[in-house]
Amino acid sequence: MHHRTVLLAVAISTLAATAFAQNPDRPRRERREQAQVDLKNFTFKEESLKSEAVGQEVKFGVYLPKGYDDAANKDKKWPLVIWLHGMFEDHQRFHGRGGAPVLDQCVGDGKLPPCVFVTANGGRTSMYVNRKDQRWEDLVTVDLLNHLTKTFRVSERRDERAIMGVSMGGMAALRIAFTKPELFGAVGAHSSAVFGEDPEQLPERMKGMANQLGLDEVFGNPIQKEPWQKANPLCLANSADVAKLATLHIYFDAGTKDRYGFAAGNTLLHEALDKRKVKHTWRLIEGGGHSWGAGFQDQTLPYSFAVVGEMFAAAAGHKADGKEAGDKAPEQAGK
Repeated sequence: MHHRTVLLAVAISTLAATAFAQNPDRPRRERREQAQVDLKNFTFKEESLKSEAVGQEVKFGVYLPKGYDDAANKDKKWPLVIWLHGMFEDHQRFHGRGGAPVLDQCVGDGKLPPCVFVTANGGRTSMYVNRKDQRWEDLVTVDLLNHLTKTFRVSERRDERAIMGVSMGGMAALRIAFTKPELFGAVGAHSSAVFGEDPEQLPERMKGMANQLGLDEVFGNPIQKEPWQKANPLCLANSADVAKLATLHIYFDAGTKDRYGFAAGNTLLHEALDKRKVKHTWRLIEGGGHSWGAGFQDQTLPYSFAVVGEMFAAAAGHKADGKEAGDKAPEQAGK
């Protein structure tokens, strides 16, 4: 078996074991860190919307830039970033585990222009995929995006919109950007769950994970090749329209000591994009771990914010020159 295939199998097996190790008799611990964060360039608050896609009220976090409520900015539309959390997390995770100070600092340093930054709540194990009963991808690309456009003064142009995420959310951010490039001009993904193309090569533990986490509605039980490949960023990188992929600003990273071994799948993603000559920024972080527990926010977020910031700055420059700054994203996209 190919070395990278072995690494991917180990990664998936470890991820599944972590999921299955949740003790059903132990009271569920809600990860709702309410950390007090001193923000100089944003104000943070929790909001909610009624989502038709998932049939329930869904909370989200929103960072509004300094000056948002100033009279001088009453007609200003701000760039938008949507952040997707990882498995067993929620919309408060970014704020409570160190993402907010890095976001604030990057705006202060000029790496990222002032923007509206939104942390979505995609459920604990949804993978942000559309199921029969709850359409978690549509929650983000339809309900949340339309709610933000109507409720806040955010831009409707793709080159002033970015989607980002970590782990499960990183996988979803890549998938959404690759399949709906008309909605978002940039994607930033960290420690993303990226796997091999053929589900037949997955270990039996992973194949059983579809049923354990309720994913059999999406991937089938056993896992079927077609839905698996539609959700897997590696497969999409190989099959999506290369001309559309080329319009994206793409950033992703993974650590060599990621506890799930996700560096292997992300390396394959890098190679696939390279082969198709799709410009992207890929960082393999030597000694880097997985997600928040490994200081990920300090090692990685400034880099992804800089890539997104370059696009936002270029869009602003085009506007200042009186030029069109990119296509307007269609309303209700994703339905």
